[in-house]
Amino acid sequence: MPITFGAVGDIISVCLLVKDLVEALDKARGSKAEYQSAIRELWILDRALLEIDLLTRTHGNGATPELRSLCETAKKAATRCRGLVSAFLERVKRYKSTFDESERPNPLTNVTMIIRWHLGEKDALEQFRVEIAGTSSSLQMLLATASVTLLEINRKKINDKLDSAVRSKHSSDTANAAVLTDICHRIDMANDGINAGNSLLGKVSDALRLDWLRQLGSELKELMRRAIAMNFATYHAVISIQKALPSRLERGLIEEPFVLEDPIGRIAPVHLQFVTSWDAFDAVLEIRFRSLQGHRKLRQKKYVIQENAT
Repeated sequence: MPITFGAVGDIISVCLLVKDLVEALDKARGSKAEYQSAIRELWILDRALLEIDLLTRTHGNGATPELRSLCETAKKAATRCRGLVSAFLERVKRYKSTFDESERPNPLTNVTMIIRWHLGEKDALEQFRVEIAGTSSSLQMLLATASVTLLEINRKKINDKLDSAVRSKHSSDTANAAVLTDICHRIDMANDGINAGNSLLGKVSDALRLDWLRQLGSELKELMRRAIAMNFATYHAVISIQKALPSRLERGLIEEPFVLEDPIGRIAPVHLQFVTSWDAFDAVLEIRFRSLQGHRKLRQKKYVIQENAT
């Protein structure tokens, strides 16, 4: 079944939980190696969840059974992440009054909670870091599988378009060959008619010795020659027009989307037939960066677009 909008919202809510937990760990002991390691794993998880969110938004309608299965797996992974992050965040919140500078706890209680944090939560933090690292690895493998699946789908589409273009070209060549054969046949018939007419006129001219009949034969021959020349000119004009028109393959390549990679590393295809103006393009970018870093600069149009080749 396709991933619903609610599932995409769940992924975003997990990302927000991750950011809350990172902030809580920073307030606890930001300089300790084990805390920094846990924070790095959380940022890796956050990046993977953002990629999963992009995958479900782009291909959540289930273009193929493989993509539907991958999106369903992504939904389950996001639910599992929610449970891990929520549980550990609740444990950290018990020490909020100890590490929050705005609070004024009892000094004895404060010292007791700090000792309890260092002695009792160190193993739990390491276990949480290991679980988060495993979940991030699973999500990254899921994203790699999705990328391979999308590449295979795109390859199949391109092959189908190429096959269609080859069939169209073969059909066009066959039709052109038939037209040429018909024209050659008509030319042969015209030559036979001209030869027969010339022969008849020669006989009549020899019999009657009339100059005007000879002149009539010459004019008739010239008239037939002009008619044949006009037929050839018409045929060449039609062939030129056909060559000037773009083929199905060229139209298919024009309709291919270009790939846009934003500053936070998200990649998305952009179809030119849906982007009719700069305002439309700005609106698409604003929606993609809503509630994300850089949204205000994007609204102020403080950004540049650079081609990857440059």
